Amino acid sequence: MTLALSPANAAQPSPASNLAFHGKLDNGLEVVVVPDTRAPVVTHMVWYRVGAADEPQGKSGIAHFLEHLMFKGTEKVPPGEFSKIVARLGGQDNAFTSQDITSYFQRVAKEKLPQVMEMESDRMANLRLDEKDVLTERKVIMEERRSRVDNDPGSLLQEQIMASLYLAHPYHNPVIGWETEIRKLERADALAFYKRFYAPNNAILVVTGDVAPEEVMALAKETYGKIPANPEVGALRVRPAEPEPLTERRVILRDGRVGKATFERYYLAPSATTGAEGEPEALQVLARIIGSSAVFSWSKIVSTSVVVTPGS
Repeated sequence: MTLALSPANAAQPSPASNLAFHGKLDNGLEVVVVPDTRAPVVTHMVWYRVGAADEPQGKSGIAHFLEHLMFKGTEKVPPGEFSKIVARLGGQDNAFTSQDITSYFQRVAKEKLPQVMEMESDRMANLRLDEKDVLTERKVIMEERRSRVDNDPGSLLQEQIMASLYLAHPYHNPVIGWETEIRKLERADALAFYKRFYAPNNAILVVTGDVAPEEVMALAKETYGKIPANPEVGALRVRPAEPEPLTERRVILRDGRVGKATFERYYLAPSATTGAEGEPEALQVLARIIGSSAVFSWSKIVSTSVVVTPGS
């Protein structure tokens, strides 16, 4: 059976301006609303412009550590209750950290949106950390590293690749952190990082679902709008430039747990913020055509040949 659509009958995409709304509060919080009325649910997200690449020297893993500690509570929300409250509302929540951002999100029925906005805005400014909770969560992070990295040759290999690929740029460090540095992270480190980067003018609020932009903006002003901006954040991040690559870099990992050898090759290439117009997009299309993955960053192209072989 053949189905044909004439150009006159084909659905035309809506202009981008009709698909999403972008606004900004007086304290610098950016607000993006993407209406979708197909179901009476909403997804509420807060994206902070901070990640592992923004960590102080010697404090690798603090961005991810703080992500965990953000669930330890405020004066209004007892420790460990945040996710339980969302679950009782019939929703789901989670968070994640990358090199450049940290994000928190909840998915709930649309009538529950005011409550999750109140809770999320509360922990943006009023996080409370007990020393015991911090030490307990540090053990959780250590166990997460053992299970996801130390016990996985593929993850160990990728960690070593990145450390070899980046000499000066902070992408050199793993998001979860180096074990030797995770062990030394303390409550004061988490609070300093929190006070430095968690502010409305360093975040983007994204709400998508069965909502109207004016409704979200009104709720945002009532909740996030009460939090003062932090003058120390908000400017464009400036990170160390990679030196001119002079040699091929080769990493070989031998591990008895590996039964089949694999080969990978990584390239440093212009990023979306540093490349000439159209260049990063062209490289991404090329990567999809060749192998469906790539690493984009800051410098000229350099290759890293990588081999994982069975233990000998």
